[in-house]
Amino acid sequence: MWVAIVVAAGEGRRMGFKKQFLDLAGRPMWLRSAEAMIGGGADEIVVVASSADVERMRGEAQEAGRDLHFVEGGETRHASVVSGVKRALELMASRGASPRQTAFAIHDAARPFVAEEDVRRVFEAALQAGGAVLGSPCRDTVKRVDGGWVRETVPRDGLFLAETPQAIRADLAPKVYLERRYSADESPTDDSGAMEAVGVPVFAVASTAFNGKVTTPADLDYARWLARERWGRAEGYAHRTRV
Repeated sequence: MWVAIVVAAGEGRRMGFKKQFLDLAGRPMWLRSAEAMIGGGADEIVVVASSADVERMRGEAQEAGRDLHFVEGGETRHASVVSGVKRALELMASRGASPRQTAFAIHDAARPFVAEEDVRRVFEAALQAGGAVLGSPCRDTVKRVDGGWVRETVPRDGLFLAETPQAIRADLAPKVYLERRYSADESPTDDSGAMEAVGVPVFAVASTAFNGKVTTPADLDYARWLARERWGRAEGYAHRTRV
């Protein structure tokens, strides 16, 4: 059993609006990300949303003909993932699935372009290794900067730029997400880091296609253009939103 957890609980402070609702060829971005997980083989999708957005997202999913599960997020990304993992464990139990044959993949709603085959590879790697992270080998020269000054050049050999999805085998999920508590200041910035902290082996899966994250206003135009190139123009969403 494969369960995808799509993290879409952001408040949009950097963007000035909730970017998960960005219109990408007639679909909100969060839904494009969820559909990528479905295309990659996920049996169930858990969407983590803010309490204010759950009903809106539920309506958008129903309009698109998608049967998804929704839970409310927490104060940090990690806390939101914990909420999603709890729901994923419930779904696994309801199906009577084996924890050692089940994987949970956590994916950012702001990465709608991930290749379906890469999603599949991450799920498969997590079942074999325990944990897996999608990403890209670092191709640029890396500088360590302090106070605006370059202090050293960091060798890029072995450096890997983490993306999502990041997946874990279900029998290991309680140790990572339920047994260990983090304060807001020490909260992990990604799921691979949370796995590493408790000794879960994580396999690095190299991306085969563009998997950029929509992070800043400068990313918006490119995301809209790429969405039109990939999916054309679907009707039914853009008229309701202005972002």
